[in-house]
Amino acid sequence: MPRGASPTVLFLAAVATMARPALGSGPPVVVTALPGADQGVVKRVREVVASRRSVREDLALPPPDAVSTERAAMTERTASIRLALERARRAESEASWDACVREASGALSDALEVLAKVDDLQLLRDLRVQIGACLTLAQSAPNARPHFVSAALLDESTPQPGLHREEAERAQLDALAEVVARARGRVRIETAPPGAEVWIDGRKAPGTTPLEVDVRLGDHFVTVRRFRFEPHTVLTPLQPQSAVRMVLDPAQRATLREQLAGVLGGRDAPSEEEMRLARAVWSRAEQVVTIAPAGGYAAATSKGAARITVLDALTGQSLRGAPIAAGSDDDAIRRGVCDALGETCEPRARAVPWYVWPIAGVAVVGGVISTAFLVNANRQYTFVACPAGKRC
Repeated sequence: MPRGASPTVLFLAAVATMARPALGSGPPVVVTALPGADQGVVKRVREVVASRRSVREDLALPPPDAVSTERAAMTERTASIRLALERARRAESEASWDACVREASGALSDALEVLAKVDDLQLLRDLRVQIGACLTLAQSAPNARPHFVSAALLDESTPQPGLHREEAERAQLDALAEVVARARGRVRIETAPPGAEVWIDGRKAPGTTPLEVDVRLGDHFVTVRRFRFEPHTVLTPLQPQSAVRMVLDPAQRATLREQLAGVLGGRDAPSEEEMRLARAVWSRAEQVVTIAPAGGYAAATSKGAARITVLDALTGQSLRGAPIAAGSDDDAIRRGVCDALGETCEPRARAVPWYVWPIAGVAVVGGVISTAFLVNANRQYTFVACPAGKRC
């Protein structure tokens, strides 16, 4: 704006600005071209998307050895559970039954939360057995039995003899016999979304959800994991011929960092589509705009034709799509992109509210009057010729 511009000019400029269309107001996106897409079409689609949305560039992926702070905290808590178990075993060897129960039971609540998340259910089994042994030796066999049963459900193998006193090992074997006598059958595990891996009591089931696993009647730890989603673990009663359904939450940033680090470290191998979505979320985009060749990668008769699809980056759900015909000009491509984005093609000038125009009129009149007063105050006169027969 020129120096010394009047308030009237400034106000009118602000009013004019209100009529300009707002660009980049939709969700941020990443634009991805699939193999075989025509590069000319890809370039023009990118330009149109960038004119209407905030386009995110790919952020660098985390290194293969990246460990989340939550995982590090879980490792420390696991170490404290091991120390509590060692103290309980020492107390048992010293015939200090109360101290043994106190040490092992004090770590149990932490173990139920932590060990299921770090896949160390064998340590949880040992802790259950230790609590049962201490309670048995403290003449509290009824309270000891549930711990021995829980340990047997985690591991049905015959326990190694000589680890505890004879009466405690006898009670443990009785609980194991009761568990083995229970019914066994198939349980269906379903997740939303599907495609998750399943662990039952720390043992991986073959395949991905939806699937069926063979289980024993009783309480079991069920863990489901899927790339781009938070792992989920529940302690739930499983009964043959029943079904369990779990809903997975999108991965938080710390979890996604660890999953992406696992991919780079060779521990996981997600599909290309899953990886595109993960990269988009990692780059803080909310949607993914894909440009694919129409009719497949080798459609020679459709050169220049494409399909634009907009996906939700968190869920992978397809939101909208639009075709681009072969030989389309810039206007046709622009209309296709707008359709896929769910927006109107034409520039959307924002209407000036009705109440602005009276204010603008007052400002203009006020500016004229102010100018007249300034002319009078400065005593500046301009001589003009009057038309014939008119008074000036």
